Amino acid sequence: MEPAQPSQSSIPASSTATTASTGLFGTKIPSTTAFLIAVLLFFLPFAEIRCNGEPLASNTGVGIAIGTDWREVVTKNIFGGGFHSNSRDNSFDESDKRKQDPNKFAIAALGLGIVGLLLAFAAPKGGGTAGVVIGILAAVSLVAMLFDLKSKIKSENSLKSSDLNVDASVGVTVDGTIAFYFAIILFILAAVFSWQRSKTST
Repeated sequence: MEPAQPSQSSIPASSTATTASTGLFGTKIPSTTAFLIAVLLFFLPFAEIRCNGEPLASNTGVGIAIGTDWREVVTKNIFGGGFHSNSRDNSFDESDKRKQDPNKFAIAALGLGIVGLLLAFAAPKGGGTAGVVIGILAAVSLVAMLFDLKSKIKSENSLKSSDLNVDASVGVTVDGTIAFYFAIILFILAAVFSWQRSKTST
């Protein structure tokens, strides 16, 4: 008599569930992609200096990190031509421009993003707990960067010798761009994906 073959129903359900749970979110692809896009967003305008809601100048995430000049925003008039903001009032004359100091929070966010990307790509568990911590810290660093820029623009003493090089006038503010806020969301998502990856790999 031939030995009875194990039926399909005898396969443990737990192994089937484990295999099913390791879908796309059980791989390193989501966390790697989130970190990669977040890092690439640093090459786009990250923050804008505005006067009464009108943009005066902008800077990329990399520019804020390494301390490059803020670029004056040219606003188009109703006839299609461009005009610049008053250089006397806003101190954006080319001869008056000065480089801002590197922003430590932007450096931290960019550095953490690169480290998170390398871990998500190379680590067998997609970064695991380290990816969670790095993603959260990178998002917090970006928020701290914006608060740091806002505090500088509000301080009359720091504006006179300032990194941002604008006069202290009513209505001058600093705010993040869409790329900035999207980068924060991506860093948070990268942390979530890293946690999911480490959970399914255990």
